[in-house]
Amino acid sequence: MSTWKYLVVVWILLLSGCTNIQQLRDLEVSLVKIEPVQPVGLSPRFNVHLLVTNPNAQDLNIEGISLQLNLADQKVLSGVSNQIPALTAYGETPIEIQASVNLFYIFKVLKSLNQQSAEGIEYQLKTTIDPDGFVPFNVTKEGILDEDILQGLTTISK
Repeated sequence: MSTWKYLVVVWILLLSGCTNIQQLRDLEVSLVKIEPVQPVGLSPRFNVHLLVTNPNAQDLNIEGISLQLNLADQKVLSGVSNQIPALTAYGETPIEIQASVNLFYIFKVLKSLNQQSAEGIEYQLKTTIDPDGFVPFNVTKEGILDEDILQGLTTISK
């Protein structure tokens, strides 16, 4: 009889624990700006500025983030960081990640961009954000690289 009581208590605790599991809403990531930094060795490096929106009712402590920026369907920039501030509940958090250039694909990208119209360069930003204690968020954002995003690149070249 005591075994049954033990099993019922464990079952009730498991059920009550499941009701406390929260479903997190997806994060939103926007590409804000790309600017060059001092190269390491022969590889050019860039700071990629993101704005992450947390539509959840709780702050999220972030263990790490990775990003990949594709132009003309080629991986151009990639980077990772574990120095990410907590994402505030119902807030927007600016994040800066240092990324390196994939030189292997840069010539393919330049050839493809040369064929595109002057309306802008389409990009695809893929990010994985790993919050402490939760399943990682995989967020993909597509858009057009405009003057605001490339502002850091154009001020250096002047």
